[in-house]
Amino acid sequence: MLIQSQPQAPKMIASQPTVQTQQNQEPQQPEDGFKKGSDDTSNVWKAIRAIPSSLAGAVICGAGIGAASVVDIPRITGHAAASLVKTPYIGRNLKVLTGILMPFASVASMVLSPVAGALYGLVTGFANGAEKGFGEAVSKAAHDVSRYHSDVTGSAIEWLKDHQTGTLPEGEKPYDIPLSGAAKGLVGGVVNGAVAGVAATGLAAVYSIPGAVRAEAELWKSDIPLPFKVVGTPIVPVAVGLAACLAPAAGVLYGVGVGAKDSYQKSIGESIVHTGETIKEANSGLAKAIFK
Repeated sequence: MLIQSQPQAPKMIASQPTVQTQQNQEPQQPEDGFKKGSDDTSNVWKAIRAIPSSLAGAVICGAGIGAASVVDIPRITGHAAASLVKTPYIGRNLKVLTGILMPFASVASMVLSPVAGALYGLVTGFANGAEKGFGEAVSKAAHDVSRYHSDVTGSAIEWLKDHQTGTLPEGEKPYDIPLSGAAKGLVGGVVNGAVAGVAATGLAAVYSIPGAVRAEAELWKSDIPLPFKVVGTPIVPVAVGLAACLAPAAGVLYGVGVGAKDSYQKSIGESIVHTGETIKEANSGLAKAIFK
């Protein structure tokens, strides 16, 4: 007699994770982006050396570019004046207007240079110091000053020399403006330069502290590693303060240039209205960026 065996229900065996699978699982990263393991030490060390590198970059670039500008900007202005006198492409009235306004631009540029250089050095010094070390950051800052003094200034002077001479096509006259237009441009440039300079100074004073607070908040909400948030905290208000110091001279430069053009093409009154509208737009843009 054949006895049929009854089929047995299959046994459910729970699979256990292998040791290899457990080893391959990566630990979760904290929300602040601070990396665990050996990266902790790396980020902390990079952050520590970024602080002195940033300050060194600000001092070297600020002082170096500021000192170079005292020499280079008068040189550039001199070559620009020579080009202005010799060029056949513009007429006498426009040459006179440009020549009178040129010193305002030169002085404003010399005021801007050390502050802009310090801000540039602060930012680049921080990045170079974190990635390459203090020595490399100092070397790069010195190189930037040297490049500004030689390459940038040299290129500007060469360009001006190339435009000192030239020949108008036969039958073509130099571009010029009426004497009354030159007078309107001169007055409008000076008035709008003063208005824009004062307004830019006021905006910088009003928005500097709220801007720094907003920048700090954005820094701490970002995904950068925690050590950089810590060392970046004292750097932010310095950067904002330097940026605010650029406002007065930048406002004067803008007002002189745009005011002279608008006054000649339209009227002095319309140029002031245009400058006022630009100031309102700047105020609105800053308010939205900081408070919204």
